[in-house]
Amino acid sequence: MRVDLDSLASFSHTGAEGGQRAADALETLTGVPAHCELSRTTLVDADGLAAFLGDAATRIAVPFDGALAGRALVSFEKPFAARVAEETGMGGGALPEVANILTSGFIDGWAEDAADTIDIEPPEAVADDDSLVENVAIADGAAFVFESRIGLAGVEGTCQFAVLPAAEQFVDYLADDDSLSSDALASYAQLTAHSADAVADHLGAMTGIDPDAVESHFDLVPVEDVPLLLDDAAYEGAVFESDGPVNTVLAVLFDQSEAGAVADALVPGEDPDAALAESAVAELGNITASGVLDGWANALDTTIDVSTPSHVHDDGRAVLDTVAAAYGRHADTVAVVDATVALNDEVTCRVCAFPSPEDADTVAEIATELSASDAAPEFPPEYDTGGEQS
Repeated sequence: MRVDLDSLASFSHTGAEGGQRAADALETLTGVPAHCELSRTTLVDADGLAAFLGDAATRIAVPFDGALAGRALVSFEKPFAARVAEETGMGGGALPEVANILTSGFIDGWAEDAADTIDIEPPEAVADDDSLVENVAIADGAAFVFESRIGLAGVEGTCQFAVLPAAEQFVDYLADDDSLSSDALASYAQLTAHSADAVADHLGAMTGIDPDAVESHFDLVPVEDVPLLLDDAAYEGAVFESDGPVNTVLAVLFDQSEAGAVADALVPGEDPDAALAESAVAELGNITASGVLDGWANALDTTIDVSTPSHVHDDGRAVLDTVAAAYGRHADTVAVVDATVALNDEVTCRVCAFPSPEDADTVAEIATELSASDAAPEFPPEYDTGGEQS
């Protein structure tokens, strides 16, 4: 099976361009300057799709059919929905119309290159999360999603605009490009799922806490949008660089809802000073990063060395801005292995791995090998899965 990350990155431009067209269409409707805050092309495990799309006060689906079929799902945050209703003077009827306008703007790009037309059907409410995954898995339970976050100037909140191509038609759409076959795409979803499992298992082994939830997805993101993968909340953690067949920047970051929650999880029953807490965070990050990269190295039957951790305590966007600046010299689209593990209500760990664009072929090989393997994550010898140190 041939996987070509360069081709996948090129294909992802469809999503970025579509997101901007959707924002332009919204600006025309409302008269308020609109912008696309984030665009990414994402491979998500179908079981985690509802969590990826998130909770929404209002979620509207707009089906489309023809040369390419599928659905757009538009989720409105409450302040955004209220302002749109006010600006358009349409009240509650504004949101279905906005969903329709956004979908039309996005689909126009596909329609221009298609031999047949693409017809948009009337908007409809999404009854429940179960309906989100209907007819979207392309292979081995992986869903392909074009996602954009769209905002209006001076308006709080955003709307999440996600286009999910239908399974059968999308596979046919890819038929002429072996590097973008459904099996090839699914291998990247398997890469992220394996990496997320390694994160969850190593965190559980180190802290003794069974993770509440694990989410993972493989993103293709325009380099300028990389900082927007995280919000501007404060994160504490460590950043690493790997050396070997894959050069990777890997950030292990903890978003704590309560100050000191990370240190409490790592050093229970004590009140560690700042230096001890920082050391504990760095050590947990080191074990977690090694767990991810060891899985990749095993797939290649080699080793990948990890640098000494660099402790960070900053807002998430500032941390990732450094990554964007470094990779912007090499490529305009960045691949991200993205995993989120909730340890409890107070502590969530976000792991973002950024393989160098120059190592795309090696990443493809790892993805292919992991997709064909059922190997479980391996642990450093001093830790077991029960969270007790031996």
